[in-house]
Amino acid sequence: MPRATRARPASERSVAELALQLGRAAYGESGGDTLTPAQWMALRFFARANRFSRTVSGFADYHATTRGTASQTVNSLVAKGYLTRTRSLRDGRSATLDLTEKSRRQLSEDPFEAVVRAARTLKPAELNRTAGALRGILQNLAVEREKSAPAACGLCGHLERDRNQGFHCRLLHEPLSAREIDQLCVHCTCNGRG
Repeated sequence: MPRATRARPASERSVAELALQLGRAAYGESGGDTLTPAQWMALRFFARANRFSRTVSGFADYHATTRGTASQTVNSLVAKGYLTRTRSLRDGRSATLDLTEKSRRQLSEDPFEAVVRAARTLKPAELNRTAGALRGILQNLAVEREKSAPAACGLCGHLERDRNQGFHCRLLHEPLSAREIDQLCVHCTCNGRG
């Protein structure tokens, strides 16, 4: 009878390669109104980002790309009718980007949802361990690159519970709704809670 062999421990490189392969798997079978991977990433970002982060700079920071590259991606989505641009009321220099009904319909066919469905096969404890490990990798990478690791407001060190209004961002001095707590923020200083 053959002896069972024990699996070799995963290497750092194999974990990084698996994360990369998983990211690329989301685009394997995209069809319909074809968008580039960068355009899909932008739509996903603007669908999840909070009101302070839905800018070209926010998208560039979150996806670790240049402002020029982010601007080209955003401009193409505005031209195709997927995003609208509104002048910011906070500073007047930047613009806030919002999804259109066309982009919401497109996101309902997002090839990334196949990866989400595959993740649903994990047990809750496995999901928590995997999310924690990936978050740790992203935080370490952010430290190495001397940048913040954007995350949801609920994980942020700037989040404060306010007795009167619910939640408050100490960095931007703005109240936050309960809905905004789960949205992505490029100003987040994730401290590993959650």
